Amino acid sequence: MINFIKQYILIFLFWGVLPGIAFPVEMNAQVSVNSSVDKSRIKIGDLINYEVRYFYGEGIEIQTPGLGSNLGAFEIRDFNEFPVQEKDSNFEKIVTYSISTFDTGAYVIPPIAVGYTVLADSSEHFLETEPIDIYVESMKPSEEGDIRGLKAQAEIPLDIQQIVIYSLIGLAVLLAIVFFWWYRKKRQQGGMFSKPAPPPRPAHEVALEKLENLEKSGMLAAGELKDYFTELAEILREYIEGRFFIPALESTTYEIMRAFAQPDFTAIETSAIEQNLELSDLVKFAKFIPDESEGISALISTRDFVEKTMIVEAPEPESATDENSEEEPLPEKAEAMS
Repeated sequence: MINFIKQYILIFLFWGVLPGIAFPVEMNAQVSVNSSVDKSRIKIGDLINYEVRYFYGEGIEIQTPGLGSNLGAFEIRDFNEFPVQEKDSNFEKIVTYSISTFDTGAYVIPPIAVGYTVLADSSEHFLETEPIDIYVESMKPSEEGDIRGLKAQAEIPLDIQQIVIYSLIGLAVLLAIVFFWWYRKKRQQGGMFSKPAPPPRPAHEVALEKLENLEKSGMLAAGELKDYFTELAEILREYIEGRFFIPALESTTYEIMRAFAQPDFTAIETSAIEQNLELSDLVKFAKFIPDESEGISALISTRDFVEKTMIVEAPEPESATDENSEEEPLPEKAEAMS
């Protein structure tokens, strides 16, 4: 009778009391969890890689904690959940957290409650990770202190060789700039080794040549009186400017004649050119139509003015020694020769 009562009590305890006691791993040997960190001693602001691994068999569904997990003094910066790995009908799931803290001292990553469901009977169960100790060090400076006294000013030794080298370099750069400027100027003037421009032709040569070309142009015979007198006045003005240095090309007839009224030009007869300039102005601006004879007369009087006022270079004096004459020998030399 007593043995029967003992057996009944043991059966009652096994089926009634024991299922209410929490034995997470022994309750279902197919589920286990493991947690770890990559370093347990850090400085303020350093990141810790906190890893949680789940091992379970078929028919088990794991509820992994996410970013909202409570890790005490540690802040979750990042969260990664890797794909489930299967091996021999067993499964492995890895979840990593990047955590950090800005407080110094000894801390503990608290356990994380992990829930899982047995699909066969839809029963829910929980496991917890192991707590992990972490020590956080401060970023304090060295004991010597971060503020130090000023050091003495360094004296730069005077190196004569460097001064000479830098001076030569500066002089070479300056010479290169001057040479480049001179080279460009010469190029713009027609080349470095170009011949100098010939001297300008005398004003009377240019004027006489143009008058001859105008006379042969046939403008008068063709009735082109305006073009004829315009060209004639241009030739006359160019000669006056080149010969007498009067700005005739930019002056009116009145201004030209007033310039000739100066004492330096009183000996010059200007009545003919004044008449030609005024006639050209009438043809050009007043549409006056002169006779062909007036055009011929104007050209002749202009040529006559140029020939009378042109500067003629004096011929070089001939050598006083006659090449054909022979010197008479001195009497003394003649006697010696005889």
